[in-house]
Amino acid sequence: MSKRGRRTLGVPTFPLPISGQFMPAILLIIMGLGLLVFKNLTQEVKHVQDLMVKEGTLINYSFKKTPEGERDYGLWLKEFAERFELAGKQESSFDTTAFKAALKPGDRLRVEYSDREDVLENGGVRRLYGLSAPAKNLTFFQGKDTVYQQNNGTLTFAIYGLLAGGILLYIWQIYKTQRQRNAYED
Repeated sequence: MSKRGRRTLGVPTFPLPISGQFMPAILLIIMGLGLLVFKNLTQEVKHVQDLMVKEGTLINYSFKKTPEGERDYGLWLKEFAERFELAGKQESSFDTTAFKAALKPGDRLRVEYSDREDVLENGGVRRLYGLSAPAKNLTFFQGKDTVYQQNNGTLTFAIYGLLAGGILLYIWQIYKTQRQRNAYED
């Protein structure tokens, strides 16, 4: 007597239980999705189009270190009430001697910043994403490079790694289950 086949509606059915064998894969996928949501909610600038580009007249600059030894680099422009601050990666590679030698108060600067930042919440400080002096043909750092560095960090690789690992593990568990079922039926 032949065995009666499983009835399907033309769509292959795979077992998709949330059992112990699938739990590691599901946890990896959930962690990857959680990190993705966290990154999207906390990230202020996602694209270069999110940056505002304005020009202003340099009033003053400050390249000091805090008592804790951290760099505190900032610029003030005549057209803006807030202070423009260099971020961590720009501070470490910013050439202060070249800036001091090339620019003096009264020179025009082009700054790129996020208009989504709440200046009142940040204490009157805006983060600089790009800085250049077009009249002197100088570019210290560009907004597109800063956004690229910010978006392609360890967190991004962790998100993609967790999602890819979880999906591949889930597929492997389905394949393993199918192999075991076929071996049992034969």
